[in-house]
Amino acid sequence: MSEKRLFDLLPAIHRERDAETGRPLERLLGIVDAQASIIEADIARLYDDLFAETASPWVLPYIGDLVGNVPLFGAEEVAGSDTAMERFADLRGPRLVPEVGVRRRADVAKTIYYRRRKGMPPMLEELARDVTGWAAHLVEFFQILGWTQMVRNHLRPEVTLPDLRRVEACDRVQGPFDRFAHSVDVRPIGPLDGWHSIRTVGFFVWRLGAFELAGADARQDPADGFGWHVSPTGHAAPLFAGWRREGDEAGMTEEAHVPGPIRKAAFFEDLKAAHGQSPVPDATLWYATPPADPTTAGPQGSLSITLLKSGQRWPVPTARVLCADLRAFRQPPDGFVGVDVALGRIALGRKLASDPLAAIGDDADGVLTSHHYGFAAALGGGPYERRAWTIRRDPLAGETAAPLVLRVRKDGEGGAFTTLAAALADWAGPVHLKRNAIIAVEDSRTYAENLAIEPEDGGWLAIEAASGTRPLVLGDITVTGSHDDAALTLSGLWVEGRVEIAGSLGHLRLLHTTLVPGPTVLGTGPESGPAIQASLVVAGGAAPDLLNETLTLDLAFSVTGPLRVPRHARALRLLDCIIVADLDDDAIGSAAEPGPPTAMERCTVLGRTTVHALLLASESILEGKVTSSRRQLGCARFSYLPPGSRTPRRYRCQPDLEIEVELEALAKLTGTAPGDVERQAVAERVQHWLVPAWTSRRWGQPGFAQLHAHCPKMIREGAEDGSEMGAFAHLKEPQRAANLRQRLGEYLPFGLDAGILPVT
Repeated sequence: MSEKRLFDLLPAIHRERDAETGRPLERLLGIVDAQASIIEADIARLYDDLFAETASPWVLPYIGDLVGNVPLFGAEEVAGSDTAMERFADLRGPRLVPEVGVRRRADVAKTIYYRRRKGMPPMLEELARDVTGWAAHLVEFFQILGWTQMVRNHLRPEVTLPDLRRVEACDRVQGPFDRFAHSVDVRPIGPLDGWHSIRTVGFFVWRLGAFELAGADARQDPADGFGWHVSPTGHAAPLFAGWRREGDEAGMTEEAHVPGPIRKAAFFEDLKAAHGQSPVPDATLWYATPPADPTTAGPQGSLSITLLKSGQRWPVPTARVLCADLRAFRQPPDGFVGVDVALGRIALGRKLASDPLAAIGDDADGVLTSHHYGFAAALGGGPYERRAWTIRRDPLAGETAAPLVLRVRKDGEGGAFTTLAAALADWAGPVHLKRNAIIAVEDSRTYAENLAIEPEDGGWLAIEAASGTRPLVLGDITVTGSHDDAALTLSGLWVEGRVEIAGSLGHLRLLHTTLVPGPTVLGTGPESGPAIQASLVVAGGAAPDLLNETLTLDLAFSVTGPLRVPRHARALRLLDCIIVADLDDDAIGSAAEPGPPTAMERCTVLGRTTVHALLLASESILEGKVTSSRRQLGCARFSYLPPGSRTPRRYRCQPDLEIEVELEALAKLTGTAPGDVERQAVAERVQHWLVPAWTSRRWGQPGFAQLHAHCPKMIREGAEDGSEMGAFAHLKEPQRAANLRQRLGEYLPFGLDAGILPVT
């Protein structure tokens, strides 16, 4: 609506007289018009608010109430301001708060649909997916109980005793897709026991996500020229299957539909079945032959392999792929490619000149893969949606011109630079003269180069991966020169090397970035690797010529190794980050050089923390001892702080809170206040068992920094809103599980006991 609509309706004589007197009437009616526009927009939404699919979030509980839907925990219950948006005003946004996996809208919209199919296993599976956002598979354990069968009236051929010759079937034992008969377990159902009983059903859930990395460079093994690591960094980790819905809504979820690690036995049987067909299909459950032209769409699969030779692409067809055990690299037969899905490794056979399908082999210059890897959240560099976290391309506050955008692609498509160094040289050259710029990387390739960056006084530079990509910078990034009012942003990258500020800088930001916490290839096994080295090193200088006194470091949704920042830097601010160091090593600062004043929210720090001042530690897990030089500044709240830590005042932190709870219970039981000896005994007992437990502590593994299912509940549900402490607090996993339990109370058939059983 035009703001002059009402004014334009006035007779011309009044408009002319209003113009003669300075247009006061026009300004008044402009205010009325603006408010009328708001009212009209609200009225226009009334029709949309009639439907659960399009209604405003505040309307959903009212629609649900019409059909008796009890509201679940949803995004509306997530309190607090958008700290990231307040801190990073130049990002696109409009919101930087991650999406909560709880799906209240789907729950309300499908209420009647659920009730019509109440109690049916496919419906219960779909309900679990909708209210938790996790992949789910329902198993009626009473269906696979072993009992004596009546030959005439009650044959059960689908449930059999174990056939030890069927390796693939035996590999599924004690898993979500186990079909062998089991004896009765009368214990209450839990994550590890009590499954197979007459009254139990289990909801297996996959908490990890499967992220697709398309067109990434595999890493050649330094010892075996024919051996390659699927991961661009060379670490051993299982390949995951992409999450896809089952083809039949009335059917049950199968193994190919869930985002879990691909089992080696299943991959072998899948390829064996494909190789037995004529012609061999382009795609199987797990592997898909990539298209010859990378710009065209090919079949969907969890893994694809393309060989590169002299600038030519050679897609590896399904007929040439073998399942292999590559714990020690060994070469497959000539003309074939071996794949170990458990370790993420590839072995190339020698080429066969007489076979046109095998015109290339272990003499390949490179290997490109499209694969899925597992991780708990969209955190660190990754090929997920990050559009809101990219820098705006319009003129920013205080600027008159839009920032310069320099494109980088390994293939140089559309005139893009093929290396980051070339883009940096053009930015610093006589044409652009280091104007404010964004170097946008548009693919997920590996850029093996060391970068030296000297920013411009008062200017800023960003190296940013496009949303949906995850490029790897294989080398060090060094910031040189003395520029106390310049800014540098790294966004969406993996950096296998050190980020070092050798001179002075005013502001450094790491957004959705991973600084690989290791020197090179991280080892031969999932939990092995060399010592973790510092990922971020900032020069401190020597008095009186101190460096980086005005430096502010902002890390958000990032993963790094140890941080070495001088205490006189202005601030270190962490949001939803993971900082990892070796056991009993320093993660932030050190005794010799404490870190600067530090504030962290929802962070996981694996290692010791030594800082000048801990301004804030909120809903965080600090695994190692914490030492703050100035205890009168700041506070710690809803966090885990190990015994012996020296911090500012604490509020509802563990294990302090649990110690007080047990002391109160002891006083109530005995009727007297505990003495010093009793208090010490209680404290030592609680501190012994109330510690974080991890699925994996090794970076690069799917369960890295994920709280184990048997981690104490005080940590798993110790955040302010009842979610877990640490970097994955935004996933709201306890609330998701509580939502499912609430709905199962409404839809589960009477007399059945349900258990939520995490698979990943």
